[in-house]
Parts: sequence; C-alpha cells; structure tokens
Amino acid sequence: MNGSRPKSPRPKPSRGKPPKLPKPRRSKPSAPWVSMVVLFVVYTVMGLVMSIPTPPYWVWIAIAFSIPLIVLGFNRPVMISGKKDRGGLMAYLGGLIMVIALAVSINYFGSENTFDDVRFFNAIAVLGALTLGAVLLTAIAAITSALAGTRLMPTTGYGRSISMVITTSFMGLCVGGVAGLAVTTLTTPIV
Repeated sequence: MNGSRPKSPRPKPSRGKPPKLPKPRRSKPSAPWVSMVVLFVVYTVMGLVMSIPTPPYWVWIAIAFSIPLIVLGFNRPVMISGKKDRGGLMAYLGGLIMVIALAVSINYFGSENTFDDVRFFNAIAVLGALTLGAVLLTAIAAITSALAGTRLMPTTGYGRSISMVITTSFMGLCVGGVAGLAVTTLTTPIV
C-alpha cells in the first residue's frame, strides 16, 4: 500500500437499452383565433364602410386585388441570401390601392349635401379626416393580416396560413358588404 488507492469496482457497461429519459412536453401552439377574429372584424367594418355610401363598383375590385398583395407582401418566407426581396413592394402597392379605394368610398359619405350647405374649410377638414380614416383602416388591416399570418405559420405551413388569412379577409369583407347592403336597403324609403 505504498500510496496507491484501492480500486473501486466499476459498473460494467450494460449491453441493453440505455435508460429512457422523460421527454419534455411541448405544448402545440394553438391557432391564433383572437387575431383571426380581429382580422375578420376589421374587414367586416371595411365592407360596411364600402357598402353603405354606395361608391362605384371598381372600389370593390380594387380592394379584392389589394388583399392578396398585402397578405403576401407582409407574410413572406425568410429571404434567401443573394436574392432581392420584392415582397415589401407588393405590400406597399396593396396598401396604396386599398387606401385609394377606401378613401374614394369613405368620401361618398355626405355626398347628398348640396354646395349651398357646405363651407369650404369645413369640407376640407372633413375630407382630410375621412381620408385619414381610410389610411388608419388600411394600416389596421395590414397589421392584423401580418400578425395573423405570423401566428398561423408555426401551426400550419406557409401556404395554408396565407390561404387562411386571405379567406378570412374576403369573408369579412363579404359579410360587411352584405350587412351594409341590408342596412342601405332597409333604410331606403319606398316611393
């Protein structure tokens, strides 16, 4: 025993299966129902705003064209290095088209007034406020579209999340349009 330690028995390596460790439980992220409902409500309000003052029909076509541009522009896959990303340009174009269409339709509110009843500075202030309302409604629609698409991507794939956001947007727009048409039809006096 000249300073050496006694050998401790080493456990023999087992030739069987290694012991199983418990797997950490990952909760599957739930679908973003709140953001989808908010998206539906925003586009329902947009449909109401567009259908109550009865603007020209091209406004509906412009909105229908701008929805996929906004959704695809804000919800695009990760950029591949070396390639230019033109998705933001689609979002800006869709937003511009939507603002123009909403501004035209919103500015039909009060169009039944005569020029004798309107004062110049009041008309300019109302026109500016209504146009600002169109810009804010477009911004809210774009933000909720981007949030809903971003929250849907982990639970569903890219294509499915895009199609769900576009479908929800169109459904909200149609429900708002039908509700606005019903309000306009029911409040119009029968002559």
